[in-house]
Amino acid sequence: MKILLLLFLFLSTLFSNTLESLLDQYEKTTENSLQTVDEKMGHVRIYSQKEMKLMQYHKLSDILKELPLFTLNRNRYGVSNPSLAGSKTNVSGFFRFFINDHEISSAQTKSPFISWGDLPLDFIDHVEIYYGQSSFSLGNDSGVYFIRLYTKKPEKENGAELTTRISNNHTNSNGFTYSSQLGTDWSYLIYLNNTKIRDKVDYKGNELLNDSHRRYLYLDIKNETTSINVGYSDLSKDNYMGYSKDVTPSSGDIYSKDYFLDVTKYFLDDKSIKLNFSFGKNRRKYNEENNEGITIIPYLFSSIRNITKYKEDLDLTKTSAYLSKTFKYKDNNFLAALSMENKKYKVNNRTLINSNTPIDVGAFNDFNEESVYSLLFQDDYKIKDDLIIIGNAKYDKYKRKGFLKDSTNSNYRIGTIYTPFKNFGLKSFYTITTVPQDFYSIDFALPSNKELKEQKYNIYTIEGVFTTENSKFGITYDHVTIKDFIYLSSYGFVNVDHKITTDGWIFDYEYNFANQDKLKLNYYFTSLSEIANNSQDGGYIKYMGEYKKFEYFTSLNYKSSYAYKDVHVGSAYDVSIGSTYNVTKNLSLSLKGENIFNKSTQSLFYDVSTKKDFSLKDYGRSVTMTLKWVF
Repeated sequence: MKILLLLFLFLSTLFSNTLESLLDQYEKTTENSLQTVDEKMGHVRIYSQKEMKLMQYHKLSDILKELPLFTLNRNRYGVSNPSLAGSKTNVSGFFRFFINDHEISSAQTKSPFISWGDLPLDFIDHVEIYYGQSSFSLGNDSGVYFIRLYTKKPEKENGAELTTRISNNHTNSNGFTYSSQLGTDWSYLIYLNNTKIRDKVDYKGNELLNDSHRRYLYLDIKNETTSINVGYSDLSKDNYMGYSKDVTPSSGDIYSKDYFLDVTKYFLDDKSIKLNFSFGKNRRKYNEENNEGITIIPYLFSSIRNITKYKEDLDLTKTSAYLSKTFKYKDNNFLAALSMENKKYKVNNRTLINSNTPIDVGAFNDFNEESVYSLLFQDDYKIKDDLIIIGNAKYDKYKRKGFLKDSTNSNYRIGTIYTPFKNFGLKSFYTITTVPQDFYSIDFALPSNKELKEQKYNIYTIEGVFTTENSKFGITYDHVTIKDFIYLSSYGFVNVDHKITTDGWIFDYEYNFANQDKLKLNYYFTSLSEIANNSQDGGYIKYMGEYKKFEYFTSLNYKSSYAYKDVHVGSAYDVSIGSTYNVTKNLSLSLKGENIFNKSTQSLFYDVSTKKDFSLKDYGRSVTMTLKWVF
C-alpha cells in the first residue's frame, strides 16, 4: 500500500503539463535563502523564515523532531537528543551545529543539545540542515548531520520585537530582539530570552522532574567584510533519571553556562580569503543524591559501588581558527583551507559518597586535552553546463595529552550534481570519513578497555528532484557502513566488533496551491543490520497557508512502532494545529496546540534495580499562546 501511494505521487508529478526550471522552483521554495545554500556540502533541507512563522516553530527542537532518518528522543538527563533511525543514543556526537559561522557543540561530548537544543527561533532568519560531511569545506569536527542557523539581518530588521509565550503547563518564554545601524557601515542585532519550563513524568507512582530555566543572549555586529558574534546560554534544570539505579533519584540538578566569541573576516575585493577565529567556554555542574544507589560506569567493577551521592564541576574550553582561499581556473572552482582546534577538559571537582564515606575521585583518566590540525581541499569541476564533479580531501592530525594515542586521518569524498533537464536534477556523493572519540565516551568507556577506536564511515547517497510549476517530488537513498561503531552498552562505551550497515529511503512531495497555501508530504524507511531499538520509518503531512489577516497550519508527524526485548512501543501520531491573527502589521496573536492526541514518540530506558527495559513518552500535549509586537 505504501509503495502504491508513493508511485501515485510520482506519476501525478511526472505527467504534469507545465514545467519550470529546477533552479527557479528551488529559489521559490527556499524564499531568498538560496544565497547561503552550498549544494556541494550535501543533501539539504531548508526552513525559510516564512515557513517557520506559518508553522509556529518556536524552538529548534520543533524542527528536529520531524526530520527524516532519526527520532528526537529524551535521554536519562531529560535532554532532547536525536537518534538515528532504528537506534537509541544517550548523547549524539555526530551532529555539527552552527549559528552563522560559529560551531556550537560541547568540547566534552561534541553534542550541542543540552544548552542549545531548545534555542528559540525568534531571531533566526532561516535554517539549513545538511545530510553529509560538512567538515570538508569548513574544517570542523567530522559528523553526519550539519545544522546551520542564520540570524536575521540587522540592516533588514532595523527595529525591535517583543515575543511572549505562555503554555497550559505553566511554561513561559519572553524574548526581545533589537537591531539598528551603527553609522553608515556597521549594524547590529541583539537577542535576549528568558524561558521557564515545567515538565514531569510519572514512573511507578513517582514523579521524574524535568523543570528547567534557560536564558539566552546573542549579539551580532557586522559590516560588509566583518562579522562579530557573541553568544551566551545559561541553563539550570532537574536531572530527570540521572544515574540512579532505581530511575527515581531523591534529588538532582544540572547547571550549564556556555559562552563564545566568534569573529569572521573576509579579505580582497572578491572576498576570496576568509579568516575565522572563535573561543568558547562551558562551565558544567552536576549533583545527584539517591538512597537506593547511583550507578557510575567507571566504578562498576571496583570496590566503590555503594554510591549514594555524586557531584562534579567541569570546565571545558574550545579554541579554533580557520583560513581559506577560493579561486577559479578555467572550469574549476577551488577551495583550500587550514584549520586548528584545541579542546581542554578540566575537572575542578568530582566527589562521591560511598558507604557514607566521601571520596574525591577527580578525573576518571588523564586524557584532558586534544588539538586537531587539518588541511582540506575542494574542487568542483564543471564538465558541462548541466554536470558538475566535486572532489574533497581532508587530512586531520590529532595531538592528545594523556593515555589516548595521537592519530592521523585521511577523509575523501567525490560527488556529482547533474541537471540534464530544466525540471530534473540528480545529486550523489560517496564519502570515506572518520568520527573520532571524545572526552565523554572515553570517560564512560568499559573500564577494562578505555582506549576506544575511531569510528570509520563509508557513506553513499543519491538524490533525485523533479519539479513542475506548482510541485516538487524528491527521492533520496543512502547506504552507510560503519566500522568500530562506538556504542553505549550497560557496562560503558565499547566499539562494536563487526561492521554495521544501514539503508534508507526518503520520499518528499510538495504542492503549492493557487492561493499560496502549501502542502508538504514526507515518508522514509530504513533497514538496519542490528536489532532495532527505535522507530525505523516515519514521515509527516503539513498544510500551511494564510487568508487575509489569518495564518494557519496543521500537521501530523508519524514515527512507526517497534519492539525491543519485552517492550513494545506503539506508533507516534503527533498532531498539531495552530493559527495566527495579525491584529495590525506590527502586532499578532497566535494559538498552537501540540501533540493534541497525546501520542508522542517514546524512549527506551533501563532500570538497574529491576534489570528491565521500559519506555516513557518524550513529551506531552500542550497549548501555547504567543503575542508578538514589532516596534
